[in-house]
Parts: sequence; C-alpha cells; structure tokens
Amino acid sequence: MGIRIAHISDTHLGSSPREGVRHNIWSVPNRIRLLENDFYARFREVFDRIASIDPPVDLVIHSGDLYDTPTDKNHSQPPVVAQETAITVLNDFISRTGIPVLVIDGNHGVYRNRDVSLLDLLRISVPGLRVATQVDMKRAIRENKPLKFSFEDFDVFCIPYMDRAVLESADFLAPFEEWISEHQQPEASRLSIAVAHGMDLDNSLYQEIFSNDYDYIALGHDHRMRKLAKNAWYAGSPERWRFDEANLKKGFLLVEVEHGSDPVVTEQLLEFKRPVFNEQLQLQPDDTPTTAAHRFRDWLVSHNLEDAWNDETAARVRLILVGTAPSVRTLELTIELESLRSEVLREDSGYNIAQLVWSYRFEGPEWDEQAHIPIDSEYLIEDPEADFRAYLETIPIDEKYDMDQLTRLAVRALRMAVSRTSERLTLDTLEEEEV
Repeated sequence: MGIRIAHISDTHLGSSPREGVRHNIWSVPNRIRLLENDFYARFREVFDRIASIDPPVDLVIHSGDLYDTPTDKNHSQPPVVAQETAITVLNDFISRTGIPVLVIDGNHGVYRNRDVSLLDLLRISVPGLRVATQVDMKRAIRENKPLKFSFEDFDVFCIPYMDRAVLESADFLAPFEEWISEHQQPEASRLSIAVAHGMDLDNSLYQEIFSNDYDYIALGHDHRMRKLAKNAWYAGSPERWRFDEANLKKGFLLVEVEHGSDPVVTEQLLEFKRPVFNEQLQLQPDDTPTTAAHRFRDWLVSHNLEDAWNDETAARVRLILVGTAPSVRTLELTIELESLRSEVLREDSGYNIAQLVWSYRFEGPEWDEQAHIPIDSEYLIEDPEADFRAYLETIPIDEKYDMDQLTRLAVRALRMAVSRTSERLTLDTLEEEEV
C-alpha cells in the first residue's frame, strides 16, 4: 500500500533583505517589512496548496531551515512575527486537515553551540507536529537508538543537519556514520522515508544515507528543486532567498511512495508577482563611470521598471557589471551608482523597485590606484594565485584541506577587498559562482 507526502524545505522565515532596500517600505507598518513578508506569504501559500490536494497527503515533511536565523554567524533569534507565523500556519493546517507535519533542524534556525532548538517551542505549541532537532539526534546516538517517527503504514528516519567539521574536530565522524548505517536502517517489510538536511558542496550530506534502501529521501539545504538520485529529491526553497535563485523553479513536491518501487514525484510550482532580476551588465571599453551609470539606468528603463510604485510588483534587482573599461575605477563608479540608487529608491521616484544592488566582476586587473594609499611595491601582489600557492608550499597543511579550494578562497578574498564590492565571502557567495 502506498502513501502520499508533501515535501517542502528551506522556508527561511524571518529573512529580510536589507542591502539596497527602499527605505520605510512595510507590509504591516512598523511590524513586517515588505520583502520579509514575501517569505511569510509563501509559507502560507504552500500550506494552503497542500490542504487543497485531493486525495489528501498522509504527511507533510519539512526538511530543514524553517527559520533564517540563528546561524553560526548570526546568533539572533528570528523575528517574533516569523515564530508567530510558523505557529499560526502549522496549527491552522493540522487542526483543519488532520494531516501530521514533521520538521527537522537545518543549518539555519539552530543555536550551533547550545543544546537548544527553536523547534522545541513549536513542539509544545503545535499539537500534531513532529520535530527532530540536533539535540534529539545527539540523544539518539548516545542511547544507540534510531531517530524515527512511526506511522501506521510507514516509518520516517530523521537526520538533521550536522556540520562535518564539528564531527571531525570531536573525532566523532566514524561513530556518526556508523549510527546512520546501523540504527537508521529501515525494516525490510516496512515502507520507509528518510529526511535529511545536507549537500555535497559543504560535505554535510552523508553517503551512508543512500546505502539504507529508503523508499524516498526528502532532502533540504540546496535551494534548487532537483532530483539527486532515483529515490532522493531536493524540494528547493519556495521563495527567492538569494539573487542567484531568480530563475530557479520554486514550490514543493508531491510524492507518491510505494514500498519497493521508485517514488513518483510531481513538482508543484509557485508563481510570483514580484520579479527578481540577477543579470550581467556589459561595460564597453570606452565607458567612464558616468556613462556606465547611464548604461545602468538604461537597463532599468528597458526592463519596464520606470513605473508607478506597487507593493506587490516592486522588483528586486542585482546587476553584475562585467567587462573591460580602462577608465572605470570601482571607487568612482560606486559613487555614481550610489547616487543613482538614492534617486531610484526615494519615495515618488517613478521607479517600481524595492531593492537595487550591484557587484563587479571586471576582466583584467582590478587594482584601483586612485582608491588606495600608495605603498611600497614590494608588498604588491602581481599574481595572487601563484603567490598564495607558493606561500602554502612553505607551511605544513593538513591533507584533509583542498589546496585548490584554499587558493580560490584567498584570491576571492583579495579581489573583494581590492574592489570593495558589497558581497560577503560566505559559502553562499562561493556556491553562487558555480551555479
């Protein structure tokens, strides 16, 4: 006998873009910012869509990152409205439909160095909600027990996010992998589902999961809706969290699972009123900072963004300036673009734009002599990649580190420092280069 599940993930409630955002734009004045509300609205929409599915699903699985914060770099709690939204929507959905919901910890929404999870509040606030936290997993490992929820016709095995570096530093990687292999092993006669939060990119997806012969593996962490294996899918994120997600499919998955057969997965896609642009703007060799800024403005006009303000359709825009323009210095261009942004984002500007940002990926040398204090030439780095590799050869490096990746990190950091871009050096910005 088969079952039907709805698989969602990475809702990032509480995410609120701030850089280059039009001032004082609210969905609810002094309570919910406009772009923050997009994530709440999408969360409600997904659960309304799931509630309308006929025949109804047997279970809703959320595979991590319910909230956007805390993270290892930002220890603040999610906004009160984010927590209220989660409690209200989940309570309403479960009481209205009787369908159980299961949520696991991801890498967002977790106090990494404390044995506490925000999902614990949901556990006691929402009857019928199943929760699997990192703390639950640590307890299961200590007690040599599985971390699973058993329903009438199937079992769900939970593997919340676990940082591989933490396991390695504690010399606990092997026991953790053994726990997955031995105690998260499904019964041969029972339909089984696994839910995990991890990716190959940061080594947080443990391959032992794929050796356990689950009928379906519900994955989170990757915001791309995609099939990873015949029985494993990422649901992606239902809202555009980063600009490089502008053209990705967004929604949730409807999965029909039968024991011993490949799951049948149907993508349930969402449509958006708010456009998100993430495009390149090609500089010309004879451009100056002023003409480049004019080219930037022309791009906005050509994409019909010179229009009356509309809360629902005001665009989010990021342009990546690329090319070779000898007369364009990043400092001077930034001044021109800041002036343009101030004009575009002011009230009654005539532009229907909620957020406007940019970054630079110039070809050739990025050193801006006019923007820096002169220093002795012996300290200049002519070839950052070659120089950093040479430096690495002079110091002992643990074999577990990838020399190419270390070099790429260093060179990217240097270039970002020199060009003074608005980007931050994070896993997300590194991943963005590979998308």
